[in-house]
Amino acid sequence: MKFLLKWAFRLFVLLLALLAILALSFDTIVTSFAEGKLRKQTGLEVRMEKLELRPWSGRARVEKLVLYNPPEFGGGPLVNVAELRVEYDPALARERKLHLTSLRFDLAELNIVLDKDGQSNLDGVRRTVEKIRRGQRVAKTNAPIEFAGLDMMNLTLGKATWTDLRTSGTPREFNLGIRNEVVQDMKDSKEVVAKLTPILVRAGLAFFGVGQPVMEPAPTNRPPALQANEATVPKR
Repeated sequence: MKFLLKWAFRLFVLLLALLAILALSFDTIVTSFAEGKLRKQTGLEVRMEKLELRPWSGRARVEKLVLYNPPEFGGGPLVNVAELRVEYDPALARERKLHLTSLRFDLAELNIVLDKDGQSNLDGVRRTVEKIRRGQRVAKTNAPIEFAGLDMMNLTLGKATWTDLRTSGTPREFNLGIRNEVVQDMKDSKEVVAKLTPILVRAGLAFFGVGQPVMEPAPTNRPPALQANEATVPKR
């Protein structure tokens, strides 16, 4: 009996250790699985630094999600999402109703590329996704998920670049100018569209040239001391 109790205790300790390891590696496992799922659904290379899922408390968070362009568009980053954080009502989620209490979306970078035929990378991605979906069997659920509102959204849109491979291929960089814009009390999808449209229009105007492009200072080989002296000389 003493022998059995001894080994039962050792087995119990081993199980606790395994559970601790699983808990610590849960986010890593989920992140790896989500990366693979996104690759399969989009046909794009995907990198995700971290994915946190807490369905029991109604929280999810993604850090540094990057989707890369296909090789024909250079293979560089297409979209770089610094953070996507969602809080929702888990009780309603079990009833297939999505009520978001808070949503934070921080877009660090968006890169639009036109190839030598004038086709954009976004069009290329859309065609690839449609082709993948046509080739897959879509699982049917008992009922669609119903959108039940969004209480508060915090939106940040950072920079965007435009690269035309038909010309020089030099990227033009623009600041979309949306920083911690808060939108509240959206009861349905129509209200989401109505309240986000003015913000997205402002960002679109900046991207298409109405806003000011982000310009890098021209490089100079003059010594810093000489540059400082020139700055103090009044212009005639």
